[in-house]
Amino acid sequence: MIQKKKLLSYVLPTLLIAPTMLSANTLPNKQLAGPPAEFDLMKQMQPEMSSLTSKTALIPVKLKETKSGNWVWGTNLPIDNKNFDLMVFSNGSENWNIELVNPVTNKVKSINDVANKHSSEDYGMSHMNYSGEKYTFNNIATGNWQVQIKSYGEPDQFEGFILASSSSKYQLNSYKTNLDQITGHDIHFVTQSTTNEKTIEPLKDFNPIQSAFMLVTQPDGFQQKFTMYDDGLHGDKLANDGLFGGDFKAEKAGGYTVQINAKGTNPNGTPFMRTTEHYVPVINQTLTMDNIKATAFSISNNRLNIAMNVESHSKASDNHYRIVAEVWGADAKGMMSPVSWISTITPIKNGELNIELDARWIAMSKTSGLFELRNLRIEDANHFIPLVSEQSINLKMASIPKAAYESFDGNITQDMMMGKKPSTQKAMNKSGNKLLLVHGYCSSDVWGPYSGQFSSSSTFYDLDQNRSHDEFARRIRDFGDQYNSFGVVAHSQGGAASLHLYTYYWSGLDYSTGNRMIQSVGTPYQGTPLAGNLAALGDVFGVGCGYNSNLTTSGASSWLSGIPTWARNQVHYYTTSFATKWWRYDYCSLGTDVFLSDPEDGVIEKSRGQLSGATNRGHKTGWCHTHDMRDPGQTGDSSRNSTMSANAKR
Repeated sequence: MIQKKKLLSYVLPTLLIAPTMLSANTLPNKQLAGPPAEFDLMKQMQPEMSSLTSKTALIPVKLKETKSGNWVWGTNLPIDNKNFDLMVFSNGSENWNIELVNPVTNKVKSINDVANKHSSEDYGMSHMNYSGEKYTFNNIATGNWQVQIKSYGEPDQFEGFILASSSSKYQLNSYKTNLDQITGHDIHFVTQSTTNEKTIEPLKDFNPIQSAFMLVTQPDGFQQKFTMYDDGLHGDKLANDGLFGGDFKAEKAGGYTVQINAKGTNPNGTPFMRTTEHYVPVINQTLTMDNIKATAFSISNNRLNIAMNVESHSKASDNHYRIVAEVWGADAKGMMSPVSWISTITPIKNGELNIELDARWIAMSKTSGLFELRNLRIEDANHFIPLVSEQSINLKMASIPKAAYESFDGNITQDMMMGKKPSTQKAMNKSGNKLLLVHGYCSSDVWGPYSGQFSSSSTFYDLDQNRSHDEFARRIRDFGDQYNSFGVVAHSQGGAASLHLYTYYWSGLDYSTGNRMIQSVGTPYQGTPLAGNLAALGDVFGVGCGYNSNLTTSGASSWLSGIPTWARNQVHYYTTSFATKWWRYDYCSLGTDVFLSDPEDGVIEKSRGQLSGATNRGHKTGWCHTHDMRDPGQTGDSSRNSTMSANAKR
């Protein structure tokens, strides 16, 4: 009797407001759901899973004027391996004179007299490239070399970078420990040394790091250094465990570049220096839920609308948010039992965020009475940064559609996973069923020259642009709206954007027929380490197309923590890397090769091009990410293009 009274206290207030809402239409975007077995897939990924591992040291250069009118800069460069590479980024400056001081002989020599090889290389991805001079050194003395850069007279470039890399087994691993990227809050990082880029475990017997700091570049360009500590008080677990931690307060919204610099001595006595570069977007708190309420009411025979009261603090009219939550209900014994997870992308309307739940999930779980939402998070839809996170809130259930119990036959249907599919009636102004050829981030026309290799195709163009996955997806949707249905063959970020489109929005993809809905090549489903490194260079040389948080390892991880199995199942992906020959040094791009782990295509590491739940169509050597690299660009593979065309949905 007590339980009934408690239930009525939830139900009666909602019955008073429900009748005005019962005639509401279903929401326009997809209403995602899945079984409790996928709860872990939809939870936020642990930060260390998207950590960066570095074998390089990127050192900022800032020339200063001397009394004689010349400009100079110098630094100590620890070299722990007799074979190493040094790239100098000076934006094409012709009056930087570079000298090296040998740590053993103390002799000063021009860099060209010490290096075994010198070449000009580009470093970057797509059109966001920076030119540099690469110097290769073989069999030189290890130790603390001195690098001196001089300009006799005013230089044509005052700032730049040097990038050192070697084949030493000692590397640096670092990651952001929190997902709280809101203005006024602290951003935490940790770092440690490792000999294996696939693990974050520190060295067991010896820790090379003796000191570490963060160099933080704010959105306005202002830089600050923050010391990192191994004292157990800065998010670094235990004191003297080899894990260094530090934090800074993000006072402004925008993109922050965080470079972690670590120095010390390796077990063999050689000096150690590594850096990692992270790009961290910070956003304003655009919504709050002060008095958190979630109310569910019937909108059709099978479906419920769950409304959550929110307060928007944004003046923008197009803000929309990703909602992810678990639904739990009381079973026959009164114990809370999992029902399903739910998700959608939606704007705020009338002070509410709305998401649907197919009541057949409730029927399948055999729950009734009390309900609640657990692990609720509401994120901005561009960076997937949580604005609201709640471990548990009550879900007031006005009523449960009886038809849900009557119609559920034990099988999970498409409606249960995606929501009510819009009418398939063909509009008069639409024609044909096409295969869309979609490019990637900041892209040139990578498919145009090969479009003839795809039958019944149409090329999507949004060249030289920087879009979030969400904006990119909606542009593909709008372009494809001229056709009755379409499938996708995508390059690079276009693959992730297409998967995002299929996951969250109704489009021509949902009406396509054939074998493979989304096919991609060279897509960084798990991000690329280049994104953070390029952000650091862009702080000095300009941002090109702009930074893209979805392409960072941490940003990709946040995005993937909302992509369900049924959506991943529709993706068929390919990866490539450079051809290997025993008699030569192999690479796609000499500039990026020092920063990426083999095998890689010059931009994407094979390991980070994997998408669990999707179909891996294989890895092929002899093809690079773009056509300006050593081997041909991967979109030009006529054999693969023929296969993709023949198997594509349209």
